[in-house]
Order: sequence, then structure tokens, then C-alpha cells
Amino acid sequence: MNDNREQISRAVDYIEEHLQDETLDLNALTAAVGYSKYHWHRLFTALTGVPVHRYIQRRRMSEAARRLVFTADPILRIALDSGYQTQRSFSRQFQAVYHCSPKIYRRRKLYLPLQPRLELQNSQPDALRNFKIQIRDEDAIMVVGYCAELRHGFGAIGRTWRKLHQNKSLIPGRSDPDFLIGVHDYTEFSNSQKGPMFTYWAGAQVELLDDQAQSVPKGMRRLTLPASRYVVFEYQGRCQDSLEPVIELIYNQWFPSASCQLNENARYDLIRYGEFTDEQGLSNIQIGIPIL
Repeated sequence: MNDNREQISRAVDYIEEHLQDETLDLNALTAAVGYSKYHWHRLFTALTGVPVHRYIQRRRMSEAARRLVFTADPILRIALDSGYQTQRSFSRQFQAVYHCSPKIYRRRKLYLPLQPRLELQNSQPDALRNFKIQIRDEDAIMVVGYCAELRHGFGAIGRTWRKLHQNKSLIPGRSDPDFLIGVHDYTEFSNSQKGPMFTYWAGAQVELLDDQAQSVPKGMRRLTLPASRYVVFEYQGRCQDSLEPVIELIYNQWFPSASCQLNENARYDLIRYGEFTDEQGLSNIQIGIPIL
């Protein structure tokens, strides 16, 4: 670990030790590590991908969520420990990030860490993304598109997407024209020396019909995903970029600290790729993982 990472690691330790201190801010951190505010802000952001104040805010909210699920601490006490002056201001911010009130969150007994503690030894400089995380219950989903068995590397993924973009206008009855669908189907998953082998789908969501004999465009196939509860990770990204580091971040860093369980009866990842891009070439990407 180089000197800058050692400084960041010390700062992360300091944040964890003083997470409930009202005085925890950029001034306190710079005094603890011996950097100017300007250089420290740039250094922390460059190595972690998030500004210091946002990391602290998200860590406090994650700790608050943990206490709501695993302790009987009063919500007011949790609010004050999280740096809020009133329970109302805390509840408003909690609602903004978790999409429900603290009372409802406690009742669900499902812990979703907004920001796991940063572990630099397991992170790449840009690995920490600002996910919007939510729970979503979805009915069965029907996808029409192309699929490929990834037995000889990930090159087949690009080929399925090229075919889909050439022929997506032929898919009848699209129910969500704003998104295309990618599915990592692990039903027949195996791990070999050449890498993981699973089935990859690139397609579009269509109306779920009772008539399974409805025709699909030549060369395409139909996939029906069961109704399930999902934990959804939403962010802005480039659709052409590999999702492998993002998926690894979710499974290796986020899930170990969460209380939700993977749904073994729905062994796949569901990814929605926004059809529209902003001026920076970024699209809305939503990674849904089935949970119980």
C-alpha cells in the first residue's frame, strides 16, 4: 500500500471511530491526517470516487439503517447520533435514500447498506460507485432477444448485443421501450479454467401473454423470469462498458454486509440498460438481483 492509501486507510478508521461525533467533518479529518483541506478532498475523491462529506453522510445513513434493523434504539436517538438535529430532518433524508420511513424500514427487518465501509485493499480507484439502492417487487417478466452460451469467453456478449441493436425494431409488443434487457442466467452455471460459464441474454421486455405460441422474430428466443423481489442498484454509466467489476463489487463488498438473502430459485442477474444517453454518453443502468 502506498503512502496515499495509508493516509486514506487511516482516515477511514478515524471516520468509523467518530461516526457519531457531531464534530466529524473535513476539518477534523484533515487535522487527523495532516493534509490541507484542498489536497485532502482531491486525494480522497481520486482514490475512492466519492467526496469526503458524501462518504461520511452515506456511512452514517448505513449505520442508522443497521441500528433500525438490529437494535431497539429509539429513532430519535439514532437521528441525533447520525448528525441530525431533529427526528423529522433525519426521517426526510432517510426517506430520500431508502424510499420509506425509518419506522417502515424497521418493520421490514431487511438491512440494506447504503455505503459499506471502504476497504482499499479490495478496491480499485473507480470501483466505488454512487448506487441508488432500492427494493422492488416485480411480476413475471418476459424477454425476447438473443442468447449465447458463454463457453469460450465473453466475446459472445458483444455479438448478441450487435444482433439485438440491428433487429430490435422487429420485436413485437415491447412493454418498456425505454430500456433493453440483459440477463446473466446462472441456472446451468459452472466454473472452468477458461472462466465462468453461464447463459447470456440480450433482449427487450414484452407483454406477458398466455399464448406462449406467439411468434418471435427469426433467430430470437423467449425467456420468462419468475415474479420475484429484487434489490436494485441504479447508476449512470456507459452501456458498452463491462459490468464485471460492478457485479463483483455488489457480490463481494455489498452483499456480505447486507441482511437480505439471495433467491436460489431465481439464479440470474437482470440488467436494464436505458435506451437514451445524456450529453456525456451516460445511460441509466439498473442491476436487479433476486432476493427472498
